[in-house]
Amino acid sequence: MQPWRWLPPALLFAAAIISIGLPADWLRPLDFIGSAVCHRIAERSFFAAGRQLPLCARDTGMFSTALLGLLYFGLTLRQPAADPPRRPFIFFFVAFFLAWAFDGFNSYWVLLTDQTLFYPPQNWLRLTTGAGMGLALCSFAVILANQVLWPAPARVPLVASLREFLRLLLLPASVIAVVLWRPDPLYGPLAVISSAGVLVMLTLANSLLAVITLRRQGQINRLGQLGLPALLGLLLTLAEITVLNLLRAALLGL
Repeated sequence: MQPWRWLPPALLFAAAIISIGLPADWLRPLDFIGSAVCHRIAERSFFAAGRQLPLCARDTGMFSTALLGLLYFGLTLRQPAADPPRRPFIFFFVAFFLAWAFDGFNSYWVLLTDQTLFYPPQNWLRLTTGAGMGLALCSFAVILANQVLWPAPARVPLVASLREFLRLLLLPASVIAVVLWRPDPLYGPLAVISSAGVLVMLTLANSLLAVITLRRQGQINRLGQLGLPALLGLLLTLAEITVLNLLRAALLGL
């Protein structure tokens, strides 16, 4: 395995550990990231150490799991798999999406009408369906990236065996368990991982858009060729986060 594969998880682990000892005010910029993509309603969010996490319960589960999933695939994939998970695993990923959409619709119905539709929304359900969606989201992102970037992606399923699928399930299960437990010292790591998930997922999407705009799809043979698209993707992500926060402030009169 190439040593560079360990760099992203090592950096994330280091940032999470460092965040434990940082003053809470130093982590406020993470709220800026969260507010760009999330409503951050207090009643629909989890708290640790007396502070609201940067993202709501659903988005905490989704972006944290998506980030961990990308790191997992980065460490374990031996070739750029470009096909969806094999049956019957693909149906589980579809189910994760449908559960996320159904629970989200039920939750927003209550928010808009103040009336229960199917069942009373619960933060643990938001977190659970969000984590499942995060697993589906990162899987789709990996397949799409492999199809867009490489000249000869491997026509093999991203998930081919029960063992691989069960290992993947440990990611959302871990996120759910830690967020529900959320001891005070873990506020920093939870905030860092969920916010980093937003940055990474948006940057990945924008970087792929840059690759297509530059007409380099299917022409990437080494990671060094991703430098410019990745930089453009990051800059576009930072611009999007800034603009969305400015719009939010203008609309809410903040």
